[in-house]
Amino acid sequence: MQGRWVMLRCECGRNFGSRVNSNANCPKCNGKTSLTTVKIFSSSSELREAVSKANVPGEIVSELSFKLAAYEKSERSKENLTSSDIQKILSHALLADNSITLNSIEESMASLKLKKMSAEQLIELLEVSSMVLRNTNNSWSILQ
Repeated sequence: MQGRWVMLRCECGRNFGSRVNSNANCPKCNGKTSLTTVKIFSSSSELREAVSKANVPGEIVSELSFKLAAYEKSERSKENLTSSDIQKILSHALLADNSITLNSIEESMASLKLKKMSAEQLIELLEVSSMVLRNTNNSWSILQ
């Protein structure tokens, strides 16, 4: 069962989160009598984002949101291979028997200079995505 989360605002001006129906105290002034419910969330990550934005001074909200979006986008592009990168790696790693191995993936990634993750991490991603099927401990068939 997924928890329900609530964003609360204290009379001191601080916004914070808590589980619904919990006995919450303000983390800034420790007050608990004059708390106002702002919004209810189904996930803690949504609550976290809302509380973070609510506690940022109004003068810098848009600037901070823009910078965070740009940072998150750059971090995602550094860490992840694109679908085009993955297709290139797989086509170069394909062996004569239409299978791939960790070794063939490593060689393919090295020759294409695409080392944003290890061959093991890529195989895990491909297995979870149902793009490959394990034949043996060291061999996979490409499904898509």
